[in-house]
Amino acid sequence: MCGIFGIFTPHTAEIPDHDQVDRLTDLLSHRGPDDRGVWQEPGIALGHRRLAIIDPTGSPQPMTSPDSRYVLIYNGEVYNFRELRRELESTGIHFLTIGDTEVVLQSLTLWGTDALVRFNGMFALALYDRREKRLLLARDRLGVKPLLYAEKDGALAFASEFAPLLELDWVDGSPDPLGVAAYLAHYQLTFNHRTIYRGIRSLEPGEYLIADSDGVHIHRYWQLPVILSAEKEAQWPPTRIPEAAEQLAALMRDAVTDHLIADVPVGAFLSGGLDSAIVLTLMADAYPEQVRAYSIGFDEEGYNEFQYSQPLVEALNLRHELIRFDSADYLPLMRELIAHKRAPLSTPNEVPLLVLSRRLASDIKVVLSGEGSDELMGGYAGLLRSPHDYEAALSLRLNPQAYDSTTRAAIRDALRRLYGKTGFADPLDHFLSAYAWTTPDDRKAILSPDFYTPDVEAEITAVWRDRFDRLDGLSHYDQYLYLLETEHLRGLLTRLDAETMAASVEGRVPFCDSRLVDFVWSLPFDYKLRWKDDSTRATALGKNSVEIAEELDIAKFILKEAFRDRIPPTILARRKKAFPVPLETILNRDVLNNIFYPANNRDKHKTLTINRFTTMDWIDRSVASGQGWMKVWMALNLSLWQENK
Repeated sequence: MCGIFGIFTPHTAEIPDHDQVDRLTDLLSHRGPDDRGVWQEPGIALGHRRLAIIDPTGSPQPMTSPDSRYVLIYNGEVYNFRELRRELESTGIHFLTIGDTEVVLQSLTLWGTDALVRFNGMFALALYDRREKRLLLARDRLGVKPLLYAEKDGALAFASEFAPLLELDWVDGSPDPLGVAAYLAHYQLTFNHRTIYRGIRSLEPGEYLIADSDGVHIHRYWQLPVILSAEKEAQWPPTRIPEAAEQLAALMRDAVTDHLIADVPVGAFLSGGLDSAIVLTLMADAYPEQVRAYSIGFDEEGYNEFQYSQPLVEALNLRHELIRFDSADYLPLMRELIAHKRAPLSTPNEVPLLVLSRRLASDIKVVLSGEGSDELMGGYAGLLRSPHDYEAALSLRLNPQAYDSTTRAAIRDALRRLYGKTGFADPLDHFLSAYAWTTPDDRKAILSPDFYTPDVEAEITAVWRDRFDRLDGLSHYDQYLYLLETEHLRGLLTRLDAETMAASVEGRVPFCDSRLVDFVWSLPFDYKLRWKDDSTRATALGKNSVEIAEELDIAKFILKEAFRDRIPPTILARRKKAFPVPLETILNRDVLNNIFYPANNRDKHKTLTINRFTTMDWIDRSVASGQGWMKVWMALNLSLWQENK
């Protein structure tokens, strides 16, 4: 795992300032404390910081091809590099190193951008063609590794993180209204290459960028296929569930085994949930004497999951460390992390994840995590069951006589309890009602009127409209699952990368293995979120999706079937629960007053991104209504980021 940085100026023969390139590359030293390298010639500079995982004493970067035509810097791991190496050797190519970097370089020089779809792994890379004076940037399929860029007047700069780009005087580092509003709405999601900064863009998962004297052009080499729901159901009827579970178990074993490839110690994050339990169990199968597990939780009662994680490691006879986190340390570390990232956080549990990563860094360099399972396997039962609500509301509007008065009243009451209304304009209106963390009214209260306008909301809606328009032929259920895998997952993967790399640890995600994704995505929705039986589906009428979720249906059904004989029943039967953070304790009134309404600086804050005066009123209303602590945390998070700008 590494950090990459580069500057490309194809329209000038000037050499980028060597001292500046050195300094900006070293802003990524936490991503690669083991080695560094910078390569320059007129019009191009490439910088690399290395965390040595495979071939620790070899594979230096930047790496130049044997004919000196191509220069590569690369962040990530390609797990099928040995198979690719054998294929390349069969063409007569000879290798000088034993790592995956040279395989990536030789694959790109032989196959061009067609090599990208062959890579099973996580990567962000830059390849410079010295003869054609052309730069290639590329990112892995699901976006496990970040790749940011900025361009102006023919110059292009790119990096693994915001910090190096924000140091360039020609990069606009002012807040982007769409990025900020989208963050508040959707867990720090931004769209169409936008970020929270006006002048910085993000290469999207499954894309590559070509830059040369003709400009910058972006292409897509992979996207999750749109497979008709009816086609999935025809191929995988219920009678094939045992077969699918067996294939899934085999693919998971292969994925975990490949993600264990390393020449350094490896461990695992362990919560009390299903995903990390499966990963750890399969790790123990492969290397029982080498696996270490790490868990973290708050001291407050009900804010850790040790009672679930401890029995599993005892059964597997593994080394396990329980880390207790004092909530008094949360806010100072939150400030530190925002300043480090130069960005607001994605979720409250980023802070304990950083603490956990720092602790395990003294023992290991690679940690496996369960990110990607919920999106792929159907783990967000409340959201994924919510099309039930839309269909009930639509049926009630189009055919009210189909229900007796008692049932009609029960349906309306169930919708009001969850949404505060009984109908939706269309499927998109319902999705935004179910998925968004904050409403347009919330964002209007939080953001300054000089910064936030109704045009921003129209743009967010237009983006989601475009996403929905691409998914014709999918059921509402499969549409939601598709959007979670292609949109929501990006934010969680960015979180994992940021927190592990801040501690110089490589985070790996077996549930993002390309073979596994391809297979599970081919399965029907009912294999993932399944009614417990026919009678529970009938009794769901008059309940909303949150009331149904994991009471009347089974989340991650096929995953549980695949590992029913390996995972303790207490974990299999648990409802999904996000990592618990005691926000009510952390965000007390004194803290909020000090941040949102600083007594000695009131006039200054009128013009910032956050409207601090209306925000405090909004916080009071939100908390009083019982909606509030996650929303309050998001506003706080944004405010702390603004302070660091």
